[in-house]
Amino acid sequence: MNGTDATIGMLGARDLLEGLPLAAYVCDARGELVAFNADAAALLRLSSSDAPPYCPADEFATLTGTPLRREDTAVALALRTRARTPAQTYAIGWRDGRQLRVRETARPVLGLDGSLLGAVCVVESLRETALYEAAKAGGLAQLVGLFVSDMHGQLVEATDEYLRILGYTREELESGSFRWDRCTAPEHLMRDHQGIEEALRTGKCRPYEKDYLRKDGSRVPVLIGYTLVRPRQNQFIGYVVDLSTRLRQYADVNEAMRAAETGVWDWDARTGQVIWSETTRTLMGCASEYQPHDIHEFLKLIHPDDRDRVRQALSDSLAARSTFRADFRLRDPELRDRWLFSQGGVFSDYAGDGVRMSGTLVDISARKQAEQVLRDAIAVRDEFLSVASHELRTPITSILLRAESLLKKMPAPEPASTKPQPLVAALELIIRQARKIDSLVGDMLDATRLSHKKLFLDRTRTDVVELLSTYVAQTVDHEPRASAGLHLELPAPTSPPVFASWDRRRIEQVLDNLVSNAFKYGAGRPVTVRLSFPARGLARIEVEDHGIGIAVEAREKLFQPFERAHRAVSFGGLGLGLYIAREIVQAHHGTITLDSELGVGTTFRVDLPLAPP
Repeated sequence: MNGTDATIGMLGARDLLEGLPLAAYVCDARGELVAFNADAAALLRLSSSDAPPYCPADEFATLTGTPLRREDTAVALALRTRARTPAQTYAIGWRDGRQLRVRETARPVLGLDGSLLGAVCVVESLRETALYEAAKAGGLAQLVGLFVSDMHGQLVEATDEYLRILGYTREELESGSFRWDRCTAPEHLMRDHQGIEEALRTGKCRPYEKDYLRKDGSRVPVLIGYTLVRPRQNQFIGYVVDLSTRLRQYADVNEAMRAAETGVWDWDARTGQVIWSETTRTLMGCASEYQPHDIHEFLKLIHPDDRDRVRQALSDSLAARSTFRADFRLRDPELRDRWLFSQGGVFSDYAGDGVRMSGTLVDISARKQAEQVLRDAIAVRDEFLSVASHELRTPITSILLRAESLLKKMPAPEPASTKPQPLVAALELIIRQARKIDSLVGDMLDATRLSHKKLFLDRTRTDVVELLSTYVAQTVDHEPRASAGLHLELPAPTSPPVFASWDRRRIEQVLDNLVSNAFKYGAGRPVTVRLSFPARGLARIEVEDHGIGIAVEAREKLFQPFERAHRAVSFGGLGLGLYIAREIVQAHHGTITLDSELGVGTTFRVDLPLAPP
């Protein structure tokens, strides 16, 4: 029998190590590891290939951080002195940064002839003690009760706050007469057993609420949670939070919310449990004693047309851990006119997964009715504008055609005459004003179409340079302000020409609105239309003026219908031009932006893809 066999023989069978409730290992007289149990392997990262003295730790230190030599560890002292060493506490560290606080006891193993065969060492993790002491030192014990206990109800240690919550003294704790299982309300014992099973299976128990029975017989609601820290002994370290103050505050809040007709709900996505306040039950049209068993019962109460939307909103909020918002009607025929709005937040577990939602519920029926009245009024307005626009365009078109026909029939002016004939001037004025009215009526008709999402594009293959050149030339011919003040800047000639899939008439309408605004607010200075191609497949059209500019606070609302940057009394128009321009540009999958400086001028920038995406 060699030394190793002799050592193991003195200790009995190797299975004896596995029967010990703590981590244990055996080394020979030279300090080389010869046997260990599963707890020691897990705690100290041991394997059969480990070298002496007993674990692959890189450094040893006292709990105060002072370096400790391996020769001063408990097992080394037992081998050197051939005497049992008292419990020693120190920290061991690994190369990966992990550290472990342990309490270690060792005793030598001697042969029949007195020779040294080896040593047996028992190691206890101080993790739970460190957590416990750190929590106490950090003041946490003044906020929550901390305890160390086994699964059978025996308390090992507890803070003063824990004893206060349950109404016991430290003498009763130390005498063993105080056990936590005897303090739990009978209806919550099953929940305790479920929590213990969860901790034994996963290492920790998710916090849950229950009632403790105090020594004087009164009840105290608490939130409890615990973590398994000594698996071999089934010991836990846990905390308890006194909820009695919170519940009193909740009662006050609940009363206030009842007065405000606001319901409260809570949904545990893990168990499916749903809890409703009394106001929530009333708003949902349920009896005062009704309580849904799960989320599916809640969804069954929702109108079928809204049910899938609400279900999807709940699922999306839980998955993304985002705020839940949804409005819906009820299934009950007598309550179908009732609209409810719910909003809630998501609570996550330690892994970051959404596991619970809580929120509020309010009746928004009055708001929905007001919205419907407003929609009906808008529909009537739009219908009126549409009819009025069509009816106005007929006489305007007739006036414009007749005036243009009369102008063509007028005799040519005499060569020596420098003044236009009065009748010619009158006809030209009529034509300009008729075109202006026709443009305003067209804007009203377009605004009505846009409000109903009825703007359709007639895309054609368009030469971009030719479109800009033709538009500017026609504008100069027909717009007196443009004859000497409208300039076109084009990029260097390209071959072949650049074509785009645009609705030509609508793009010209955008240019009309931008150029018209540029002359209106340009203080009589020249206006520039500029074309460039900043990226492949993208055309940029800029309209630049040197006028009064636009204030920063006015830019956000500038593209809204009937909004303008300057007072209406100073400048004419309906305030629809930029709104229509933006909608046309967005329908082409483009963007419209602006740069402006007060007193310097404004540049509107339109970026349009040459082909639709």
